[in-house]
Formats: sequence, structure tokens, C-alpha cells
Amino acid sequence: MTFPLHRILVTLVCLIFVSACGVIPGLGGGTPKIKPDKPIPLQDFDTEARVDVQWSKQVGKGLGRKSVTITPAIVADRIVVADAFGFVEAFDRFSGKKLWSKKVGTPLKKNAFNLNDRRDISHLSGGVGAGQGKVFVGTIRGEFIALDVVTGEMLWQVNLSSEILAPATVWRDLVVLNTNDGKLFALDHEDGEQVWVYTSQDPIITLRGTASPVVDGGIAYSGFASGLVAAIDLNSGALMWDQRVSDPEGTSELDRIVDVDGRPLVTRQVVFAGSHQGAVRAIRRSDGSVMWEAKEPTYHSLASGLGLIFVVNDNSDVVALDENSGQEVWRQSSFIRRGLSDPIAIGNYLLFGDLEGYVHAIAQSDGRLMARRKVASGGISSPFVFEDDMVYCLGDGGKLVAFEIKLTS
Repeated sequence: MTFPLHRILVTLVCLIFVSACGVIPGLGGGTPKIKPDKPIPLQDFDTEARVDVQWSKQVGKGLGRKSVTITPAIVADRIVVADAFGFVEAFDRFSGKKLWSKKVGTPLKKNAFNLNDRRDISHLSGGVGAGQGKVFVGTIRGEFIALDVVTGEMLWQVNLSSEILAPATVWRDLVVLNTNDGKLFALDHEDGEQVWVYTSQDPIITLRGTASPVVDGGIAYSGFASGLVAAIDLNSGALMWDQRVSDPEGTSELDRIVDVDGRPLVTRQVVFAGSHQGAVRAIRRSDGSVMWEAKEPTYHSLASGLGLIFVVNDNSDVVALDENSGQEVWRQSSFIRRGLSDPIAIGNYLLFGDLEGYVHAIAQSDGRLMARRKVASGGISSPFVFEDDMVYCLGDGGKLVAFEIKLTS
């Protein structure tokens, strides 16, 4: 059988059109066609804002190869940050001028008799927390260290039960922090003496990660590798309630990982939390009951704005959920497998970094792309922080960048 030439040409045109439709990443338009396990290429867009870099500084040797994240801490006119090799440094947050530098923690050592020993000897893994005139960092050995925020002088050090992978939170005279063995510690900020400890039962296999507890109204809200979020009375360390964010499913231990590694998002009446391979749940603060659930697995912290809850899911889709119902409002699929950092809501923007060192800004209202700029030579996995109109991000290679988001003229 033969086919007329014009039919063959029409068929080819249709196939090309269908194929093209499959590779265009768009807002809420389904999953773009990309190679398995490869990050999606960046797409063109109409720029509506710009990332205006004010200054940048190198901090130590960067974050090493152990997948740690270090969150900078803003304290009045300074920003304190650290690398993974024990350097803690303070900068004037307006000019970038270095104010002090301190080396802390017990470094790991390579085997001097083994020339093939190429282990990453980084040891600082958690920070930076701040409060009561001090900054706090932790190590993979469980060393928890307090420094004077003005001078960098080491004030005290205590050894806890496991590695510390997230910043501590300060409440009145207490320093509250998670360790990677499922414990929540409360320490006296003056000398590090233990006031109480809450212990959660960890599963056999977990993700290597924890998040900072959120403190509000005399209660600490914290997620655990068991998939639970717990509300702990700060005065006594007593459990008020706990609630599962997701139920473990599957036959293997890997399938059943449901860690809550992101920082819970706490509003006046609701605690929002998400779990890896699980879901996002809205939990009533008063009694821990579940208000709604959205099947968006995530190991990231959540953000909020304009009545929406913003989720970077396990695949780096960015999803906006209605905070009252959990219904999807919009979905941005232009960042699949780009290894996004935690999202942060500033003004009308939602900001995050990616594995290639780009800062991205999208609109909170509908998720459209608004601004993008490469600011680091490696990836950006650590959370952003901001004060007034200035945003600070730490690249994995140790570059600290201060920038503003401005509308294009």
C-alpha cells in the first residue's frame, strides 16, 4: 500500500508538534519530557524582576561532600555563618565586612598511612542558631558549641548523643535542638547544662537530616524520622500531643521512610508539616487533630503567603496549596530534579536556590517565573534568610551572597 506525499507530510508535522508539546515545561501543564534522573533544563521566560547582588564573601572551605546545610543567622547588624570544616564567621550584613572568625569543633583525621584515603574530613554539620547574645553550632560528633555573637569567643561546649544537623532555637533561657538519633534537647543557654530531653523512637532506616524545632507560646513543635510531629511543653519537656504526618507504606524499609525533615510551619491555630514519600498535613495546634491532607511528599520546610502553603516536593515540583482546604491552587513544574533548597516567601515572591547555583524567584500568586540569576559556582542547598529587603544565601562552595529582588523598570 502507498500513501500520498501530502498525508505523510501532515503526519510528520503532527508528530513533531506532539513531541514539542511534551518537552515544553509549563505552569501546571504536566510533567515535562526529560531524560531519567537528569535535571530539567532551564526554560526561557519574560523577566519581570532581577536579582540584584549587593556583596559576596567566601566563607571557609564550603560545605564539603556530606550533604550538610548551614543556615546563616541574622543578629542585629551582622550575619553569622559557618563552613563544614569548623570556621564560624561574622560579617556586617550591610557591607560584607568581616567582623570575626573562629575555628571550632574536633576535626576528623585521615589515615596518614593510607594514601588512598579521600574521605571528606568536614565535621561541622549544624547551625547557625542565635539568641541571648550567643550563636550556636553543632558537629557530627555531637559537639554543641556556644560562641559570643560580638567577639566570636567560645563560651562553652557540651557533648550530646548524636550528630547535630540543624540550627538550634532559643526560647528565653533555653536552647532547644534536635539530634540525629531522634532526641529533642533543651539546654540552659548560660552553660549548656541539660534541662530536659524528649526521645522519639526512630525507625531502622532514616534520611540523614533533621530540622530546627519551632517555638511558639511556650511549646516546641518538632518533626521526627518516625513521621511524627510532636508538641512539647518547653517548661517541663512533657509531650502534649503527637500526630503522624504520613503512615509508612510498602514492604521494604526504604519504601517505609517517612521522615519529617523540614521545619514545621506554625500559624496561630495550625501546624503544617510534610514528610518524605508521604504528604503534607494541616494539624490543629490545640489538640493535634488532622484538618486536611495533601499527597505532596517533601523533605523540605514549608513556606506561606497570600493564604497559600508552598511546597517543594521530593521531585522539586513547586506546589501552592490553599491553607484552609489543602486544595492545589497552582503547580510549577519547571524545576524537576533541580535539587531545590527550602522555599522562602518574601514580599510577593517565592525564592529558592538550585543544584547549579541559581537563585530563582517566582510569583506567589500563580507560580510564574519572574527572575533568575546564577550567584554561586556550585549548588545552593542551604535555606535563605532575610531581613528587611536583603536576602542572604550560602552556596555549597562557601560563597555567602547578599542580594535584593527588584522589579525591572
